[in-house]
Amino acid sequence: MIQLLFSSMILGIVDSNIFEILELLFVPILTIVYLISIKEKSLLFTLFLITYSVSDLINIMDQDMLSEVIYFICNCLYILAYVFLLFEILKTIKLKTILKKFPAHFIILLLLNLYIIFVMATIINPIDFETNHLGIVRIIEHLYNFVLLSLLSMSFLNYLLHEDNKTLLLFCGCLSITFAELLLIGYYYLSEQMLAIGFVSTLLHVCAFVLFYFYSKIKSYKEESIELQ
Repeated sequence: MIQLLFSSMILGIVDSNIFEILELLFVPILTIVYLISIKEKSLLFTLFLITYSVSDLINIMDQDMLSEVIYFICNCLYILAYVFLLFEILKTIKLKTILKKFPAHFIILLLLNLYIIFVMATIINPIDFETNHLGIVRIIEHLYNFVLLSLLSMSFLNYLLHEDNKTLLLFCGCLSITFAELLLIGYYYLSEQMLAIGFVSTLLHVCAFVLFYFYSKIKSYKEESIELQ
């Protein structure tokens, strides 16, 4: 009985507006902590956190209004934030080096990403979004997924190149946030009744940004491109 009551309370909290607001406030608060506590800041990583935070704050103001303009603005900001994080990774690696050292890994990741994008397309394309700009919405959704998968793949290759704690934290953060976003696709587009999926996605999202914060605290590795001897 107690366990059932506890479960009902948890699901009630997850479904409440207060929980949604707290979730959206997490990254902006973490960004403020980062700006105050971290002395040696990376410009691209800082832009990633700030852009993501701005989008979360806009979402808080919008809440249940579900404005189409807000949808476009927020998703474009999220994509831009992930692009900043992607460039944060790419500044220390070269595609030529990856192809020479990890050709098999690169090919497997490429094929896997293509397959996942195809699966996502089969889920998203049949959906009739309530919008007058259906084509643009689908492009944004596919671009969002493409950037996320690129971020995950490059963070993994980045870890293989450097093999240190900093790149491991970054990869784990990218892995967590990618899984969080993929679970949200199942939650929003397949079954909104599966509250457990939304809750797990939120936990992964929080874990991802905690990992990103600890990543930023570790002293930077040499930001030089690795060349084969």
